[in-house]
Amino acid sequence: MIRTRSACLLVIVALLLSQRVADARHFVLTIGGGYSPEGNQASLEKNVQFFQRVLAGQPKRVHRHDILFADGLDPGKDLLVHDPELVPLANRLMAEFFGSTRDLGLEYRDHRVAGVRNASTPANVRAWFAEHGPQMRDGDKLVVYVTAHGHRSRDRGRPYNTSIAMWDDSSLRMAEFAGLLDDLDLRVDVVLVMVQCYTGGFSHLIYRGGDPERGLSPQRRVGFYATVHDRPAAGCTPSVDEGNYVEYSTYFWAAVSGRDRFGEPIEEPDYDRDGRVSMEEAHAYTILTANTIDLPVKTSGEYLGRESAFGDDDNDNLLREDEPYSVVLEHASPVERVLLAKLSEKLELDGEDRLEDARRSARPSRRRRRGRGPRPAVTKNRIAADLLERWPELANTMNPVSIELVTTRQQEFIDAVQNHPLYERYQRESEEDRARPDQQQTRVQFERLLRVADNVILAENLRRLNQPEKVREHERLVAAEREVFLSP
Repeated sequence: MIRTRSACLLVIVALLLSQRVADARHFVLTIGGGYSPEGNQASLEKNVQFFQRVLAGQPKRVHRHDILFADGLDPGKDLLVHDPELVPLANRLMAEFFGSTRDLGLEYRDHRVAGVRNASTPANVRAWFAEHGPQMRDGDKLVVYVTAHGHRSRDRGRPYNTSIAMWDDSSLRMAEFAGLLDDLDLRVDVVLVMVQCYTGGFSHLIYRGGDPERGLSPQRRVGFYATVHDRPAAGCTPSVDEGNYVEYSTYFWAAVSGRDRFGEPIEEPDYDRDGRVSMEEAHAYTILTANTIDLPVKTSGEYLGRESAFGDDDNDNLLREDEPYSVVLEHASPVERVLLAKLSEKLELDGEDRLEDARRSARPSRRRRRGRGPRPAVTKNRIAADLLERWPELANTMNPVSIELVTTRQQEFIDAVQNHPLYERYQRESEEDRARPDQQQTRVQFERLLRVADNVILAENLRRLNQPEKVREHERLVAAEREVFLSP
């Protein structure tokens, strides 16, 4: 009889849980755009449009998706667009060799984000939460995507209280956003993907009021952020060429959807081989693929940085920051193992001391870089000198002959440039120069490896600190990060 009752109880619990999953709804809020037309670049518009396509391709339909973008429904020109291809070729070549290509092809237009609800302002964010927050119930999930600009914290005592830059030079601080989440039903799950500058400050949304001193919120919140709280992020550009977009969400949403911005399939980053791609794996894919200045952050890592510690002479039972690579690998999760291995390969690091090698390489160097190869400027100047010898009037691009060369005689000028014996070499050198990572991009790759290793060590040390409640809190965050996007 007891066994029968227990079995019945298990069936009832299973039915209730399955019903909760079936009834779960997804509320999605996108906050995007700049603080003014000059700061509202085309890439921000394209990011929202890409996210709309990602949502449309998800097997789980969203209950509602609201977009607050730039000036909202105002028909005025609020978007900065850069498309040099709209400028005649002769003009582009004239600017390249005898002037400046900066702002060439720049224009303003109204944004083309479909389905915008309103402008991106703090008041509209508050109004959205006031209207839809009370509608969210047990089992629902709130997804917030922010593709905007950001500001450092103005409070020295709270460096993580960074802010989202919003329309009309307004802003919304992390602490206020945390308060909006605090007012929701505590049984509503929250997922955040944010790519603005200094976005890592919002990793403290896991705490009540965004304040670690008040403890972890009982509401399950996880976030994935382009970079740490005290650095700008990569990505904002007026260029319409999406092939040049390298910001965080370009790769995160590609991993989530299995397709890049152009709809082409990618090799799915199922690093733990469980047949699905989790948000943790999407974050890992971004770390491995995005060659930018960003140092990506996830919630569980920020939690460890505050709640755990490295070993030292006073805590010899804890792992130290400079543990051999094999020790770190031993304690790593399947996804972390892939990150450690692939980043090591990418950075050409091996051996037990590779993390110390990475630490040295991550330090800023004051030495002048060598071995960059030929600079395209030298070749360009030689071409320009030959053109000047043929047309001395090009010394001033407003001379009548110069104007003729971009109007009635434009083909003559185009042929003279493109048929120059050094032109192909100049194009090749220019492409190589653009593709070559700068010092900051190179250093941050080493920092990414170290951050992964540090998270592994700190997670193990959290277990060794004999604080079971902290361990449970961390495990709860990790479990949420390992869910599939838009999962119940």
